[in-house]
Amino acid sequence: MLALVAAAALWTREPAGALGLVELAVIWGLSSWLLRTRTSTALVHLGEAAAVALVATVHLGVAPALVAAVAVPPFAHGLVRGLRGVLHTLLVQSTVMSVVVLVSPQRVEVSQTADLFTWLVTGLGLGLIASFYVSQTTADTTTRAYGEARELLTELNHLAGELTGGLDPSSMGAAVLEQVHSTLPLERAALWVEREGALLPLVDHAAPAHSDDARPEDGAEPLAQRAWQQGCPVVEERAFAFAVTHHSTPIAVVTGTVSPGLRPEAQDLLHVLERLAAQIAPAAVRLDAAQLFVSFRDAAMRDERRRMAREMHDGMAQDIASMGYVVDALISTATPQQEQALRQLRSMITRVVGEVRRSVMTLRTQAGASESLGAAIATMARHLSDVSGTPIHVTVDERTTRLRHEVEAELLRIAQEAMNNAVRHAHAGRIDVRCRVHAPFAEVEVQDDGLGLQAGRRDSHGLSIMRERASLINGVLEVRSTPDQGTLVRVRVGTREESSPAPPSERHAPVSTPSL
Repeated sequence: MLALVAAAALWTREPAGALGLVELAVIWGLSSWLLRTRTSTALVHLGEAAAVALVATVHLGVAPALVAAVAVPPFAHGLVRGLRGVLHTLLVQSTVMSVVVLVSPQRVEVSQTADLFTWLVTGLGLGLIASFYVSQTTADTTTRAYGEARELLTELNHLAGELTGGLDPSSMGAAVLEQVHSTLPLERAALWVEREGALLPLVDHAAPAHSDDARPEDGAEPLAQRAWQQGCPVVEERAFAFAVTHHSTPIAVVTGTVSPGLRPEAQDLLHVLERLAAQIAPAAVRLDAAQLFVSFRDAAMRDERRRMAREMHDGMAQDIASMGYVVDALISTATPQQEQALRQLRSMITRVVGEVRRSVMTLRTQAGASESLGAAIATMARHLSDVSGTPIHVTVDERTTRLRHEVEAELLRIAQEAMNNAVRHAHAGRIDVRCRVHAPFAEVEVQDDGLGLQAGRRDSHGLSIMRERASLINGVLEVRSTPDQGTLVRVRVGTREESSPAPPSERHAPVSTPSL
């Protein structure tokens, strides 16, 4: 505003306005400094308004361009206190101007009064704009966030009905690799996606001669990292990697090894990979949308599980525990016949409290960025063993490459259901859990020495839920049971590795983790 007023003064050739410009500079500089101190903000802005109005009115006859400065205080005060600040500022300015005009020995022209009024109205308009901005930014951000989320979810529901390929990342990734296979004769190809800051194998395809070895080659991950960071294809002998991008943003990385009989020149292969990346870009966009949907779904599921765990712990568990205290009080005054029945009731309440606590623990345990699948299973087994008193022996064999989050989550829930069934229904004396993760292959086994599978109740859905969870991640669930000899539950994702053992630096010996 100082620059604008100075330009106006120079344009109208008003040298007397220089003193007024200096005074305005001092006022606004002092106000800016006071706002950084503990001085009342409202007091600073009202004092600024009075001083600016005084300077503008005093110099009205010699430097009319200074009158424009009276529009600044209402705007500045409106940004701080909203409409109330605007009205207070205009009231102070009008009062100061009226007093100066009344006591001034010089006669104020009608045109000058009109200028004062015009710039006061301009200040009112600017102040209203500022107050509207403040009201929008200080509104309930939570309500606005939920409103925006509602609109996005509604749009997602409409779009989901129009999608022809569904929202399964694995099937979409397999389609991308099929397109790569149709263009190049490959021995192996894998598709990598980013999850929680790391590249993870989503799908891996091997030629029939290598179908039993379903893990990406040892050098595939470094190649994938280079292609992801550089954004251009990388070729090393027969191995290659290239990033699939959308609007210069990497979505996934394809790694592979060309067939032994094909030895193309590196430059020729680079050109082929560049054309291939452009061809599969539309499919990669669909893959990215599917991954975003899966991430959103997983986040919603985690929030809901935590909410249910909190409600069960703070509500149901506390109420049932209070019932136990009441029964304890009744036992102290009951007759011998009543005491026996009350003790049976107390035992039932204790068992229900244990079930609720186990359910709370189950809902809150999950594989995450800091805890791998094997570590999460071991943690769950330790808590379950502490609550039930049943020894649970966990053996973990994991490599550093992680599975995708949704795969780890489903495998964890299947292992959880199998362990809970062994404790609650099989009356097992010992439970053995084995977890093997060589991404993208994984296998989890839960074996007990209990009674075996019992006749299912109509309201029992544990086995069908485990099968549904396995099918969601394209896994295979196997259940074997022998009366009085226990039950074996095995779930497998990917294809078993029979050949090509891991190098010594990457191979991990099984870790035995007895829970009791």
